[in-house]
Amino acid sequence: MDEPAWLQTAIGYLELKMFEETWKAIEELPERKRNSPEALKLRISCRLDEKRFEEALELCRSMCEIYPENHTGFIQGAFCLHELNRTSEAQDWLQTGPQSLQSEATYFYNLGCYDLALGRVESACAWLIQAFEMEPSYYEDALNDPDFKPIIDRIAEMKEEEDDEFLT
Repeated sequence: MDEPAWLQTAIGYLELKMFEETWKAIEELPERKRNSPEALKLRISCRLDEKRFEEALELCRSMCEIYPENHTGFIQGAFCLHELNRTSEAQDWLQTGPQSLQSEATYFYNLGCYDLALGRVESACAWLIQAFEMEPSYYEDALNDPDFKPIIDRIAEMKEEEDDEFLT
């Protein structure tokens, strides 16, 4: 995480999986910092690490409301919905984000994941290609992502084609 120094204590607790201490460290911050996008992002991360997806989703809703140009609420909120087996809603949620969200490879990677979960293999591959073009390291992520297991051979082929293209 690339957070300000005043969040270092909370970040340290989160890295140690000390969730109650993380939350308390954020609550002890001055109010203006406690309600900052950085602190809210850390709260979301804490709840996600705890697998408390409903609570994380509520925090994401707040993030989207208070900081609509911040991508975290949209990306993580969609992830929460997907984890709650509400994948169609996850895809809709992600696509309601700001236009600037489309500058992130994660946006396309996650749309690929959600489309695959919904049985739309071809569109899932199209989203992944966009993600891979923006961020080539996502090939490896996809090859190791259990969500993409049904199309792992296709992803490997896409990577080989990209590698061949790079060499020529």
